[in-house]
Amino acid sequence: MKIIKLEINNFRQFYGKQTIEFATGDKHSVTLIHGENNGGKTALLNALKWCLYEETTENLQDQNFLINKHALAKNVNAYSVKILLSHDNKIFEVQRRGTHTPRKNQLKVFEIGEDGCYASNEEKNPNTFINSILPKEMSDYFFYQGEGTGTLSSQNDFNHIKEAISKVLGLTVAEKTLMHLTKIRNDYIKELTSYDTTNESEKQSALKEKLQANLELTKKNLKLRTEEQAIAESEYQSSERALARFDKSILEEKIHTRSKLNSALKVAERSLIEKKQAKLKNLPIWLSDSFCSRLAQFELDKINIDELKNSHKYTVDKRLISEILKNHECICGTAVPEESNAFKLISDLQQAAVDVNLKRRWSAVTSLHSKLVKVSPPRDIMLSVLDEIEKYQDEIHGLNKDIEELTHTIVESDVEDIKKVEKQRAQSKAKNEDLLRQVTNLESEVRRLTIDLKVTDEKLLKLGLSQPKAKLYQALITSTEKISDLYKEAIESASTGVDLKILAKMRELFERVAFNGYSIKKEQGNKESYTWVIVDKDGKKVAAGNGYQAMLAISFIIALIQFSKDRANAKQHLLTPGAIAPFIADSILAFIGPDNGRELVKYISESVEQSIFMFSQAQWTESHTDKGFRHKIGKEYNLVQHTILTEDQFKGTYPTKLSVLGKEYDVVKFGSEFDKVTIEEVVLNV
Repeated sequence: MKIIKLEINNFRQFYGKQTIEFATGDKHSVTLIHGENNGGKTALLNALKWCLYEETTENLQDQNFLINKHALAKNVNAYSVKILLSHDNKIFEVQRRGTHTPRKNQLKVFEIGEDGCYASNEEKNPNTFINSILPKEMSDYFFYQGEGTGTLSSQNDFNHIKEAISKVLGLTVAEKTLMHLTKIRNDYIKELTSYDTTNESEKQSALKEKLQANLELTKKNLKLRTEEQAIAESEYQSSERALARFDKSILEEKIHTRSKLNSALKVAERSLIEKKQAKLKNLPIWLSDSFCSRLAQFELDKINIDELKNSHKYTVDKRLISEILKNHECICGTAVPEESNAFKLISDLQQAAVDVNLKRRWSAVTSLHSKLVKVSPPRDIMLSVLDEIEKYQDEIHGLNKDIEELTHTIVESDVEDIKKVEKQRAQSKAKNEDLLRQVTNLESEVRRLTIDLKVTDEKLLKLGLSQPKAKLYQALITSTEKISDLYKEAIESASTGVDLKILAKMRELFERVAFNGYSIKKEQGNKESYTWVIVDKDGKKVAAGNGYQAMLAISFIIALIQFSKDRANAKQHLLTPGAIAPFIADSILAFIGPDNGRELVKYISESVEQSIFMFSQAQWTESHTDKGFRHKIGKEYNLVQHTILTEDQFKGTYPTKLSVLGKEYDVVKFGSEFDKVTIEEVVLNV
């Protein structure tokens, strides 16, 4: 399919009727459209998508307001888009007319005869016709928006790859057919069971359905495990061949020695960890014991205890005497005047009375000193532990050095990375053996389920022969199952290896574009994940930014278009054939530099039957981008912004002039009656 012409009428920014004729030749297959931000590029993309599929991209603002607002202000309620396209050597016009109020639209498709007139009758099923030349599911991948989220964005999330491939293969239709056939089969089974009064048919049918589900799942697992086992076997054999190139007698000795050193290193590391943990655990105790030892060295004889010695004459509490003298009253209540003999006697007694606190403190000091003297200094234990820690640290350092030197020697023994090869060999061998066991078990399970299913079928057949009507439904069930098997076989054969074909085409784009020497590979892990990543020359995953991610998405889309083209003439009776699809891109270089952008558009223009590029001046430059595909451009247009602003008011918003091949064109026209966008052709001499 190629798009010949687009006619839009009162759609979004485009007031009135405007047209674009696209380049369709083999030599000149590129249409270039210039437009600044908010200048109509996204509206054009959506006009095409809305006309064909009644859909718009997700980033289109106000998706329900497709009519031009100025037309609506003049009481015009209708808007339309027409697409003239070629398919299978015939010309067709697709028309979609919509009304703003009520919100509805109508699709019509006409074949255009050689005389340029409409055929007498329009297509009865226009949606079916459009899906037959460019299926709706596939269109999601051929309308690209670099700055939006309407199609594939520049994100490295490729879990949708399997779904995209299924859509391009037409598997979605086949899978829906399978679901429909399953429903029909189940309806026949219900009818069959109604003729069996013993319910035996119902039991056997239920058993058969369960067996079929288990068999299908087991076959799927068997296929997956078989593929994984083949990969593991290949990896194991590759490792074996790599090891076979080495002088094994010398290498094995070195490897054995290194293994012993690694074991000793692990022991030393564990011991070091234990000693460090013991140090942390005992450190508070050691600090306490050290402090106690220092206190025990203090000589109590150096303390002046004369007051304590003199106070031992009497057992009278010194605090009690102080209270009596202060209050001039004895504890018995008798007054003790200061001039009395009793007061004088008590005053004399005070000088030799006992200080209870002083006596208690001294007792505590002597008792503590006796205990501290018995505490052993922790110095020797601490030094012993620290020596052991230092010893293990030295040992680990020495072992690491020996291992490093030995590893270097092994590497120099004619192997790029012996440790890696050894590890891969061991892993692939273990994986291969495990998968072989799984494959064997699954094969046995498939055989068992197949036999059980055959026995169940025979029982159902015998039950069906008992009555003519039941026999009829049994035949219908068998026929339905055979048709389902045909679809399953077609789906399986068509989808096998497609992801690798797509990947090969993506790699070709990266090689041609010379994107820093990067390529693409399928990330290791679950085969069903379809996770593809950008890698460098050494095959290592690149932490890619937006530019690389956009490149990955674009390469995927171009590969899909090429793959779909290859399948356009596929002789498949059950699956939808491919399609020759145009590539329509809005702001494809939003995250890609000018040099890579030049090579990218060149590759696309030379690889795709028809391409339509929409650029702002920030992304398109005559010195870079234009040089990539100027030789392929057959049609070129400029989206002119008409504004009510004056030039001074507008100044600095974005460029007001466009230069193409040395000739200038207006990007903005000032003093308009109202804001609108017009499509003006850039005349080329091609």
